[in-house]
Amino acid sequence: MKLKFACAAIAVCSVLTSMNANAWSLNYRHEFLEKQEQQSDRLVVSHRFDNGWGFGVESKFTNGGEGEGAFDEFHTTGTEYDLSYLAKPNDTWWWEAGFNTEITDTVQDLRVHVKPTYWFNENFYTAARFRVGQRNYTDDVNKDNGHYFQLNYYLGYNAERWSIAYDFEYKKLDYPDFKGEEYSYLNNVTIRVPINKNWRPYTEIGYVSYNDPSDNSPYPNDWQWRWRVGIEYVF
Repeated sequence: MKLKFACAAIAVCSVLTSMNANAWSLNYRHEFLEKQEQQSDRLVVSHRFDNGWGFGVESKFTNGGEGEGAFDEFHTTGTEYDLSYLAKPNDTWWWEAGFNTEITDTVQDLRVHVKPTYWFNENFYTAARFRVGQRNYTDDVNKDNGHYFQLNYYLGYNAERWSIAYDFEYKKLDYPDFKGEEYSYLNNVTIRVPINKNWRPYTEIGYVSYNDPSDNSPYPNDWQWRWRVGIEYVF
């Protein structure tokens, strides 16, 4: 299944790259979860063409957690493939629709989304991403497949030399998650301070759910800070 999808993704990317190209983006990000003491990394290669079509491939890695060093027991945790279309009918409204899948050793998530963005002016905007997802577990995992609805609300401001964006994420699921309930949510703030048109470093501060092992609960039941630093290179 993984090999077939990877081949399909490569074929799609090959077709797209034969079109008129614009700018590519290479994005590296490091993450630290406060209470889990877990460090993770991800690398994304993405591109959007002048005709509005875009794609991305993201690889994720993590360490052993619980006080391990940044690269102790370092291993891959999955790969994401993304295909989307962005329409800009005017300076006020942007519309994006897309398909995304994440593949790990035990599960494959299939997701579709639509994301309208409203620009109050050239600097200040708000957006909402509506996503429907399906979670499929492999046969060797004793879990039922599930579905979820995800809403991300964004509020952002782009200044001349920096930008800031707030993201609130809410998920309604048909399987237990936070405190055994069929929902979860998180908050995240991203600050970017570009060096020039090519190099764009950023940092993120998130407040996310945490599964405290001392409570003997199989579900997240507490909160922790999530710290991220990254840099994007546009070429």
